[in-house]
Amino acid sequence: MAQSTNPIFGARRDQAFPTLAEVDIDRMRRFGEASTYAAGENIVTAGDVAPGLIVVLSGSVDITQDGGLGRRETIVTHGPGSFVGELAQLSARPSLVNAQAAEPVEAFVIASQRLRDLMVQEANLGERIMRALILRRVGLLESATSGPIIIGPQDNADVLRLQGFLARSGQPHRVLDSDSDPCAKTLVERFEVDPHHLPIVLCPNGRLLMNPGEKDLARCVGLLRPIDADTVYDVAIVGAGPAGLAAAVYAASEGLSTIVLDCRAFGGQAGASSRSRTISVSRPASPAWR
Repeated sequence: MAQSTNPIFGARRDQAFPTLAEVDIDRMRRFGEASTYAAGENIVTAGDVAPGLIVVLSGSVDITQDGGLGRRETIVTHGPGSFVGELAQLSARPSLVNAQAAEPVEAFVIASQRLRDLMVQEANLGERIMRALILRRVGLLESATSGPIIIGPQDNADVLRLQGFLARSGQPHRVLDSDSDPCAKTLVERFEVDPHHLPIVLCPNGRLLMNPGEKDLARCVGLLRPIDADTVYDVAIVGAGPAGLAAAVYAASEGLSTIVLDCRAFGGQAGASSRSRTISVSRPASPAWR
């Protein structure tokens, strides 16, 4: 497996990109469906929802992120025994990275719902997988080259507003200063944006937003999705601060269908703290987050 230059991936690479033993792969098979990919096939594209967690049995898969202006930077190459995915796969949200088969690949794919089932039914294995998914997200946050791109003057109040929203939501993103960054200037010229309409946000799926509100930005990156009007929940929690999150975890762990609603971001002050970046849940739960 190729090394990544990201500091987190370097220091805790074995945990972020573990190679599963054959016995672990056998335990995971019943949760997935067999799949094959031809050499050069795009398996996952940033901005699109991935099919799920992909466990590689043979061949190799290159994981890349967009470096700006059409450039792609390789994060890691997954070989046999590795799995493709990060936290987005737990809730079927749009992928932050690209995955392409470097050579013919045999694998099996664990869809989001089945991945959550695996976390519950195979707790020890699920804990290792969850640790890897969290570390990969931390690595993407530190690299600051994945996710949506905010373009505008560095001291602009709306730039700071959008940047703060994405940071509180644990969403990797980039901020480019339209006054000094050559890539930002190129993008502004390419999309023929009037300076008075800055900031703009370029979403991973290619959609361009003009100074969006938090709700529009959340929808664009897959953080906010429609609520199924036909679903009846046992518990509704309004306010996803530390107390709301704790209540949701306990309710869901007891088998209650739980929905959590918040107007900004999950975690409140706890979610904004630099000392509260890693989540450890002893009993996996599946509340619906909105």
